[in-house]
Amino acid sequence: MNKIRICKKGVVVAVILLMCSLAIVPTMTGSSQYTFELPPPLTTEMILEESMMRRMSVREFTDEPVTDEELATILWAAHGLRDDGKRTIPGINGIHAAVIYVLKQEAAYTYDSLNHSLVHYKDGDWRDIVGWQYEAPIQLGLCWNTDLADINDGAAEIAQIGQNIYFMANALNLGTVSCGQRPPAIEPLGIPDNQDGILVMPLGHPAHSYDFVYKPRWLSVLPKIQQTEMSLSDAIIQRNETLSFTGELTRQQESQLLWAGYGYSYYLDRSNNTLGSLDRHRTTPSAHGYYPNDMYVVKETGIYRYFPNFYNPVYGLLRGIWFLPVIPFMIKIKQGDYRTEIAQASSNPSIETSPFIIIPVLDDSKANRQDDFSGEDFRWLWYYDASSTAYNILLEATAQGLIGNIVFPNDAEIIHSVLSLKNDQYPLLIIPVSAE
Repeated sequence: MNKIRICKKGVVVAVILLMCSLAIVPTMTGSSQYTFELPPPLTTEMILEESMMRRMSVREFTDEPVTDEELATILWAAHGLRDDGKRTIPGINGIHAAVIYVLKQEAAYTYDSLNHSLVHYKDGDWRDIVGWQYEAPIQLGLCWNTDLADINDGAAEIAQIGQNIYFMANALNLGTVSCGQRPPAIEPLGIPDNQDGILVMPLGHPAHSYDFVYKPRWLSVLPKIQQTEMSLSDAIIQRNETLSFTGELTRQQESQLLWAGYGYSYYLDRSNNTLGSLDRHRTTPSAHGYYPNDMYVVKETGIYRYFPNFYNPVYGLLRGIWFLPVIPFMIKIKQGDYRTEIAQASSNPSIETSPFIIIPVLDDSKANRQDDFSGEDFRWLWYYDASSTAYNILLEATAQGLIGNIVFPNDAEIIHSVLSLKNDQYPLLIIPVSAE
């Protein structure tokens, strides 16, 4: 895109012709800012569960540009407005503090979700400065407003944004990867004092085309994952939250929700985007592939722990042994109904009637396998991890005809005691699900 400039005195004919050729309508929003209206988002037909199975990190990109339609679709999915006036993501505590910077060759922009447009922020090519890890036609800098949220809540909201960017990019045959940036790499751009950066996501066409083979190899007493008829776009549009919880879930629905939150793909990746020639990805990303959060389930019949796989293939160990089956399972660790205790220790006591409550719990001892990401300073990473899980669960609940919410531990010590956790385990979020 060529650089566009509006004169304060008069309108230059050449500029008008240029704007018309680009189908861009600039609006003055400040002394040096212009607003560029984005085209309507595209509708994708990819089924939600397939999007989760195909979720993967792409680190090598071609020079092929991202079209305005593709960019508009991804930005809308990330943090846009639906026709009902709600955001495409639930946010945290009903607060939306995220700010998305869009870095293109000619300039940096911010995404205006209310008007579905790009607002010019600063001239120049900032992509290699901010997105220094991986070269791509577009770099997305994900920040949050520090006046509205702390770093953990900011990371949790940006995790939901990141999931939709992953899913929608893949559905459009684009690719991305989440690059944690602390201290924020976006600071050289000169962002406002009340903003802080968490993530940079390069966006472009993968250098290696997607190549998946369906090899579920599911060996479990849990029901095998089934694809619904709901598309990714419809799940984003129809997702909702509730403050009322009732009904019962089938064992199939329980299996679907747990898998969506933290499971393994049924696909093997043969696209050479990863270190191994074959890889089986997870439904959510995790810093350095640590996946340090444990999934606890609270039901009327007791407390359970979900294991996404019998073995954990990290850092090449068992990665290439693609013929090994995926062996997820859930074991009961405590008898009795503890939903009331969990509810009273949460930000929403009404969840005591929820038939299925999922609690991501950080095991800090798993956060220092190579680089040490344990401790309070890195807790934001695992809130990102947990919120990715929570958002996936809400999307899958939508596809299953269920509804859920994201609530928070108000008294972590009580939850710690009820779940019989170790000293280095910390409950991060609570995801109650309702059947009606």
